[in-house]
This record gives sequence, C-alpha cells and structure tokens, in this order.
Amino acid sequence: MLRVVLGLAALTVAATAVLAQGTAAITQRKDAMKAIAGATKEPTAMIKGEAKFDLAKVQAALATIEATAVKAKGLFPDDSKDGDTAVLAVAFTDKADFLAKFDGLASSAKAARAAVKDEATLKSEWPKVAANCGGCHKVYRAPPKK
Repeated sequence: MLRVVLGLAALTVAATAVLAQGTAAITQRKDAMKAIAGATKEPTAMIKGEAKFDLAKVQAALATIEATAVKAKGLFPDDSKDGDTAVLAVAFTDKADFLAKFDGLASSAKAARAAVKDEATLKSEWPKVAANCGGCHKVYRAPPKK
C-alpha cells in the first residue's frame, strides 16, 4: 500500500513539474510577444507621421525585435499547447514552418537595421518587418477576444 501511495505521490509531483514548465513557457512567450509589440510602436508612429523620425529609437526597436524573435523560438515546447495562450494547435503540428516565421522576423529586422538610415528608408523597410508579424498571426494565433 505504501508503494502505491508513494508511486501516486511521485506521479503527482512529476505532473506538477511538467505543468509548471508549460505554464512558465506561456508566460515567457507572452512577455516576448509584448516586447515585440512594444518595439513596433515608435517606428509605426514615425511612419504615420505621429512622431518625429529618430534613428536611435528605430535601431533600438529593430534590435529588440531581432533578439526577441530569436529567443521566442525556444518558448514553444510541446507541453505548452494548452492553457492561457492564443497559440493555435497548428503551431505545434506544423512547428517547422511556425518556428521559421521567427527566423524570418529576426532576419527582416536585422536587414532593416542595416538599411534604415532616414525616414525614407524606414518607410521602405518597416513593412517588410511588420509583414512577418501579420503572416504569423494569421495562421498561428487565435483572434483576440472581444
């Protein structure tokens, strides 16, 4: 009887640990996505004419997007499919394509960092970066709850 109780206790601890890992990944990726979204605000405002062009801010935003996209690839373990997440199941069944989207985002941000020198180049390069966000959201993210 004691072996059964100990066995069940061990299973409970193991299941709790696995659940905690998945929950931690969800929290970390939410933070990463918020960082990317936050980094897009100032350059988008500059393109719309709502803010003055500032190369240093653009470069910082692009560096944040690039670094966060690279980091985010590791935040989608299989044990984080369920829970408080907007990630659709297809992200886990088509994981290679899904993770390649992060490579595309990082690559476009890096290319934009090299190319953006003024407002005109920001306006030509920024849509390439932003398209990566939209392309991933259309396929792999549940629509926001209203």
